[in-house]
Amino acid sequence: MTEPHGTTTGAHSRAPREESGGAHGALLASFVAEHSAPGGLLDAARWEAPGSPPVRELLAAAGGAGLFRAAWRGDGALARAVALHTAFARAGNGAPGAAVLTHLEVSARLLAGLLPDDSALHTRLLDGTSTASLAVTEPDAPGSDLSSLRTEVRGREGALRVSGEKWFISNAPHADLLLVLAADPDRLTSGREGPALLLVDADAPGVRTEPVEGCGHHGLTGRLTLDEAPVRSVPAPAGRAMLLLGRHWIHERVMLAVRMAALAAAVLEHTAEGARTRHTFGAPLTANQHVRFTLAALRAETEEVRAAALQAVRLLESGGCPAAYAAACKYRAAEVLRRVADEAVQLAGADAYVTGHPAERALRDGEGLALAGGTDELMLMQIERG
Repeated sequence: MTEPHGTTTGAHSRAPREESGGAHGALLASFVAEHSAPGGLLDAARWEAPGSPPVRELLAAAGGAGLFRAAWRGDGALARAVALHTAFARAGNGAPGAAVLTHLEVSARLLAGLLPDDSALHTRLLDGTSTASLAVTEPDAPGSDLSSLRTEVRGREGALRVSGEKWFISNAPHADLLLVLAADPDRLTSGREGPALLLVDADAPGVRTEPVEGCGHHGLTGRLTLDEAPVRSVPAPAGRAMLLLGRHWIHERVMLAVRMAALAAAVLEHTAEGARTRHTFGAPLTANQHVRFTLAALRAETEEVRAAALQAVRLLESGGCPAAYAAACKYRAAEVLRRVADEAVQLAGADAYVTGHPAERALRDGEGLALAGGTDELMLMQIERG
């Protein structure tokens, strides 16, 4: 990948130093080790088993350990966020990392950015004792076309209510608060028409949440039905909501690229180890030059997308990551992760066709992460626009 327009090479273009060592690295390593034992919060079996995964427990534990606050703000915070998502991409077969990234980089970062730093809700989000979910996409809309919003806010000032349906909403089954994007045809939120971002209590009258089970992460995605649900507040009125989301999606796509690069690297390591121990015709798979070259080529591509994602993080730190570059990072990372997962399945054979195998999980993750934050086609449209 080429560097984005407006950037320079040299000392100032280095990606942020990853916080893999020092006090934060030790804290992160200790947390992962503590909760990776059988039955722990990062045990893959708990995230693949029927029933609800331990999302709330994990968020409370990670927040209580200070991992969210360390990655929130201040010098080196985004580097610590990279370290957090990299570590969680490798933990529990990668599944817990989806809940953590959604909590910190989507709902918490978006909502807490609209609140005073000392607000009680801001504190609970960073402590992991409360979580929010961003509800944008709808079941009847063509793809992610936000100009076709059917969810609407009605009522009068001080007594707003919202009705509609949302689906494919990450962390929705576990959220306390919902950030709902809704049309405002009566210009109730700002005197202007357009989508508004509303804050709704997940346990409010008229709100129903149900899990949506697909081929991706078990128990993390939900469908919302809103029937005259009371609006708690309007964090972003019509005229501001889409601008806010546009800036937010740059950050989200960068962090998704970070996560996908880390997942690809973890699966590739597992695959390479398996290829050294798996035998065909009396010899290990790695005796075959084609296998070795395939793994080497995939490693090169994985390093490429990782470097591009870290460059995007550095641009976020400087406040100037172009939308097209963030989209390019996400597009390439999704492409490489899917290729790594597919090759991992081929090299592991029937073993990889079992639910919970790292290659099988990566195959599901690759498709799901390509959809999150905008499909491949939307990324290409953003790249083409520049």
